[in-house]
Amino acid sequence: MARVLNTAKIWVQRMIVGASVALMAATAAYAQQAINSIEVLVNDEPISSYDINQRLRLVIAVSGGVQSEQEFLKVREQVVQSMVDERLQLQEAATVELEIPDAQLEEFFGRRAQGLGQSPEQFAQALAGIGSSKQTMLDQMEAELAWSQLVQGRLGSFVSVSDEEVEAYIQRIYDNRGKFEYRLAEIVLLVDSTEQEAAVKANAEELVSRIRGGASFPAIAQQLSASSSAAVGGDIGWIVADDLDGPYRKAVDEVSVGDVAEPIRTPGGYLILAVRDRRRILTADPLDTQFSLRQIHLTAEKAQDAEAVAQFKGVVEGLHTRETTCGQVQQFATDAGADGPVEIGVLRLRDLQGQLRGAVEGADIGQASELMEMEDGMRVLFVCDRQEPQVQEPEFDAVYNQLEQQRLSMMGRRYLRDLRRDAIIDYR
Repeated sequence: MARVLNTAKIWVQRMIVGASVALMAATAAYAQQAINSIEVLVNDEPISSYDINQRLRLVIAVSGGVQSEQEFLKVREQVVQSMVDERLQLQEAATVELEIPDAQLEEFFGRRAQGLGQSPEQFAQALAGIGSSKQTMLDQMEAELAWSQLVQGRLGSFVSVSDEEVEAYIQRIYDNRGKFEYRLAEIVLLVDSTEQEAAVKANAEELVSRIRGGASFPAIAQQLSASSSAAVGGDIGWIVADDLDGPYRKAVDEVSVGDVAEPIRTPGGYLILAVRDRRRILTADPLDTQFSLRQIHLTAEKAQDAEAVAQFKGVVEGLHTRETTCGQVQQFATDAGADGPVEIGVLRLRDLQGQLRGAVEGADIGQASELMEMEDGMRVLFVCDRQEPQVQEPEFDAVYNQLEQQRLSMMGRRYLRDLRRDAIIDYR
C-alpha cells in the first residue's frame, strides 16, 4: 500500500535529495562556467547554461541523483540533447503559427501536480526546492504539447489503417486466447551519427541502472524520451506477445513484471523497454479483481509519538475480530487519532503486494484487516466492495486507435530525425 499510495510523496522526496547530490557534482564540473553563457545555438536560437542547469536539476532529481562527476556529465549530455530536440520542435511548430495558450499549459501543469498528489502551488514549491522552477517545467510541456499537435496535424492524415488490418489484428487476439500479452512502456534515445553511438548507449545503460534503483520510469520518460509516448510516461499499451519480434520478444520473455530490459539497439537509436504488467488474453485473471478500499492510517510522522501510537492501537488492534462496516471507518479513524486519508479508492489485486494482497484477497465486505505496520506508518484496511474480473473483448475502435497511434509515433520519430539532420546546431 505504501508503494501504491505514496509514490508521489516518495518521488518528491527523491527530487530534493537527488538534486542536492547532483549539485555537488555540478559544482566540481562547472565551477568556472559563466552563469548565463550561450552553450548551444539551434538554427541561431540560443540555449543558455542557465536553462540547461535548471532542467538538469529537475532530471537528476527525478532519476534519483548522481554519485560522481562522470554520471553527472552523462546525464547532462542527454539533457542538452533533449533540449535541442525541444527547440527544434518549437521552431517547427512556429512555421505553422502553432502556439500553446498559457491557460492550456497551466491546466497541464495542474494535472501533472495532481498526479503527484499535490496542488499546483505545492508542486511549484517542490521544483523551486531543487533549484529548478515551474517555468522550466512549463517550457518542456509547451514543446511536448506543440509537437504532439503538430505531428497529429501534419502526419495524421497520412496514417492509413484499413478495416482489414484491424479485423486481422482482432482475429489474432482471438487466436491467442489464453496466451500472454504485455503492457509496455518505452524510453527512446535517438542516435543521429556514429559519433553519438557510445555516448547514447552509455546514457541508456545509466538510465536502466537508475530505474532499477528506484527512479521513476514515467518521470524519466517525460523528461528524456524522444517518442511521442513521453507525454504519457512512455506507456505504449498492451501488446500481444506474437506481435513482438527479435530483441523485443526476448526482452519481455526475460524481464519480470515491473522491471526494465537492457537497452535495445534500434535503427534510430536505443530503446529502454519496461514491462509494466502481464495478463492472459481473453481470460479472466483473478489478479484483476477490483477492491474498493478504505483505511485507518497513522502516518509515519505521527507514529513517532508514543501517545499517538497507544491511542491508535487502543482503537484498531481488535477490529479484525469484530463485526464492522465501512460506514464506521470514519468514526474509527477519528477515535484512533488517525491522520492519513480514509478513502483509498479502487485498486486491483495485482496492484497490491505481500501482506497487503493477503489482507484483502479473502476479506469479507466491511471486514477490518489486522493492524499492519509499514514504511509509511500503521494502517488497517477495509474492503468496501469487490468486483470480479470480466473478460474484455477487443473493440474495433480501440484497436484502430492503437494501430494508428503506433504508426503516428513512428512517423513522428522520423520527422524529428529529419529536423535534426537539416538543422544547424552549434555546440559551444
